[in-house]
Amino acid sequence: MDKKIYLTFDMDWACDELMDFLYNLLEKHDARATVNITNEFRSMEKYRKNSKFVLGIHPNFNRIIDGMGGAERKETVLNQCKEIIPDAIVARSHSLFSSSPLTKLLYDNGIRYELNCFIEPHEGICVYPWFFQEVLQVPFFYEDDLYLLGNSKRTPQFYLSENIKMYKVFNFHPIHLFLNSESLERYERIRENYHDFAILKENRNTDSYGILDFFEELIGFAQKEGYQFDTITEIKGRK
Repeated sequence: MDKKIYLTFDMDWACDELMDFLYNLLEKHDARATVNITNEFRSMEKYRKNSKFVLGIHPNFNRIIDGMGGAERKETVLNQCKEIIPDAIVARSHSLFSSSPLTKLLYDNGIRYELNCFIEPHEGICVYPWFFQEVLQVPFFYEDDLYLLGNSKRTPQFYLSENIKMYKVFNFHPIHLFLNSESLERYERIRENYHDFAILKENRNTDSYGILDFFEELIGFAQKEGYQFDTITEIKGRK
């Protein structure tokens, strides 16, 4: 585990303006990143052409899980994502849904990295990625919405501690970064209008420490400590 950080982002149907915001944020910090896509968007080609970014997929199987009438088969959901990013080899399911049949389906459709395992970190933990059905399972230990749900808000320094022996995989959502969410309540207030950029701008948090503040602090501390940013596809598992 070299001194590397793996920034991942789940698009979650963010509007064009939020994806532009994310692109500019990453470029400002010259950061390599893995961005998991849910749908086409205005600047997608710009992301594709940027060698610092890897585009994965973020399929939503929730309608199937919830037993909703008319729900697509899992193969249909996955195919819709692969039509957008045909060369994707990274996947994280919406709501972190996973199963052995799904992992096999991911493998059969070219996915080689699965990011569906969130592990709460603690001092002394030691977890390496593992192969399951030929797909490398890469655990991650930070997700912004789960961070907001937690009672104790840990610092970036905590996650980069040498006593936490995990690959430093972080997951953010464009909307929480843009809003600088300090609680999920802020997101819930605009949830029905998440594609109205004017409303999003009116509801940004500027008064208290939020997700964008955490992100900026993480970047600054990591650069000071000599960390490098890399993409998930650079992680090599052991069979």
